[in-house]
Amino acid sequence: MITITKSRFARRSLVLCGLAGAAVIWLMLSLVNLQLVSPRKTSGVSSGGIIEREVLLPQRGRIMDANEEILTSNMQSSELIADGYHLNDPKTISWALAYSKAVHSPFWEKAATDKEKEKLVSGFRSKILGQAASKKDGSKEHNLAKILLEEPEDGPEGVDMARKKLEELYEPEMVKEYVQAHLEYAAKVIAPFLPDMSVQDIINTVEKDGAIPKKRIVIAKNLSEEKAELLRQAIQNARVQGFRFETSSKRVYSVPECMVHILGYIAQTKDSGPRPIALSGLEKQLDDQLLGHNGIREYRKDSRGRIIPSADSRFKDAVDGLNVRLTVNMEYQTIVEEELDAAISFYTDQTHKPRGCIIVVEPKTGSILAMASRPHYNLNTREGLQEGAYHFAVQSLYEPGSTFKIVSVTSAVDSGKATFDTMINCTPYPVPGSRPVTDAPRSYGGLTVAGVLKKSSNPGAFRIALKSGWPTYKKYFDLYGFSSKTGIDLPGETNSQCQDGSNFVNFSRISFGYSLMVSPLQVAMAYAAIANDGVRMRPRLVDGIYVDDRNFQPSPPVEVCRVMSVKTARDLRNALFHVTDLDGTAKRARIEGYNVGGKTGTAHKVKPTGGYFENRYTVSFVGMLPVEDPAFVCLVVIDDPTSKHCHPGGGTVCAPVFQKLATRLAAAMNIPKNVPSAEANKKASRAQASSTPSKPPRR
Repeated sequence: MITITKSRFARRSLVLCGLAGAAVIWLMLSLVNLQLVSPRKTSGVSSGGIIEREVLLPQRGRIMDANEEILTSNMQSSELIADGYHLNDPKTISWALAYSKAVHSPFWEKAATDKEKEKLVSGFRSKILGQAASKKDGSKEHNLAKILLEEPEDGPEGVDMARKKLEELYEPEMVKEYVQAHLEYAAKVIAPFLPDMSVQDIINTVEKDGAIPKKRIVIAKNLSEEKAELLRQAIQNARVQGFRFETSSKRVYSVPECMVHILGYIAQTKDSGPRPIALSGLEKQLDDQLLGHNGIREYRKDSRGRIIPSADSRFKDAVDGLNVRLTVNMEYQTIVEEELDAAISFYTDQTHKPRGCIIVVEPKTGSILAMASRPHYNLNTREGLQEGAYHFAVQSLYEPGSTFKIVSVTSAVDSGKATFDTMINCTPYPVPGSRPVTDAPRSYGGLTVAGVLKKSSNPGAFRIALKSGWPTYKKYFDLYGFSSKTGIDLPGETNSQCQDGSNFVNFSRISFGYSLMVSPLQVAMAYAAIANDGVRMRPRLVDGIYVDDRNFQPSPPVEVCRVMSVKTARDLRNALFHVTDLDGTAKRARIEGYNVGGKTGTAHKVKPTGGYFENRYTVSFVGMLPVEDPAFVCLVVIDDPTSKHCHPGGGTVCAPVFQKLATRLAAAMNIPKNVPSAEANKKASRAQASSTPSKPPRR
């Protein structure tokens, strides 16, 4: 018999009490850690399942014309995605296999309630997993793996570790058989909703070399919202696992071949994800305003794919992008597009197709009323994108030729070095070290400054420029905006290039529009300054933005600078009016009932290797109507027209285009006619280049 003394008993009691106390303290510390240190993790464990996040895409803001005609819209579409990780997980796919077996069993019809049916599915699932288990269900290792999977201790890493342990408990060949069976079952559920894909097509899309790769696999794209919802319900009802939908938004353009370079486009790229990237035009320029902000829907799902009400769930709605109203009027734009297409077609032959543009500006505000360039492309299909992406009106540079003579005239007249009545010697001007400046094959003796514009004399323009001198000439060159970008609301605008005018040879060429390269938009805005009594405006494409459905935030016109005095501008418009006289270079721009002013331009095309082509030209005409108080300025540029119909020139090619275009625009704008008197018409027809031009009647 063993005798235990009181002292030994006391010591043992103390040890036991100490151990019990330590256990209590450890338990309390664990509870504190669970409740205070990592409550979110605890919430996840207690709730079970996994958290899924769904990005909610906003509606991209709409772009509309000046009359709020919608030019862009959004079409929501979805992609069906196969998740290779879940499709290889026996625990996940077993629900669909169990459901399929249960539905086709004789017990399904006997199950009176949903609860009984769920119990039946669970029973089949247990059998399916049991058949694949290499160790008996209920063994210590199997149960431990299940617990770790349902209640991971280390977040996502714990889930992965538990899944790997659990997979080790299943026979690989049996798992492979289940994976294949589930994929075939899923394909049969999905195929009826995808007319372009058979069951085998779906299987082949998911499988690679007889196995499902553990990655994201795209099954179908551009599913409508309605079809995606029907397919989602079918997948959910069939308990199919491992498939999800990703929503994207496709931009649709109401008139896809109109305003192409103004609107630009957005497109999906490898790195764009579900939201397309803005790549050109106003879509790119105003992307921050049009884009909007993503929302999010976050919820917890159990292993059967059912949503579990949880404190972890959260919802933040997407914020749609802002709507934008333009200065462009679709009625005017349509006229411009039609007339430009007609001109390009008329001057195209079998060897090549010319490029070109038309720009219509409201001079008082700088608003772009219409603008089109060729070549172009289809905004919806992107057909023609490779050759048509370049925006001729804004990005192309060309030698303007005689339309540039306004700088010579303005610099001399506005600085007081000459008047429009000053006589100018227009005989050939010898240039040391270079070819003389001539009007060959024509020849003029003496013309007034106004007559130099009317007859478009090159020696006359140079002699007028010499009256100013290069420093003064350069001052007006800059004021007209030819040394800087216009600041239009479009990406990729190109700036001008000009030779050093302090070099005498260069100056002689610059004075009549050679030895420099400008953009069509720069020329249009320069003439708009003349039409606006000498004030140059920044070109406007955006009239304003709707900050919400009711509040419109306008984008006001911006004055850049005063180029010349009001008197100089009005006298210059008067001189441009007489360029359209019957003996002027722009007689084909005349419009019955309106006083039209403008200037022609013809320049030899530059060879890539230097020098000029002999019989290839860039031709242009820029006009305003009515010249006494212009409602619009319009520039027409045709680059490299064929010569089968006439000798290419601004007066023969572009002035007739302007005449047709401006006639239609005047009618669309309801501009009242101001018919000159019969005496004024006779006087215009008798006018000589050296005479002082009469002024058009003021309205």
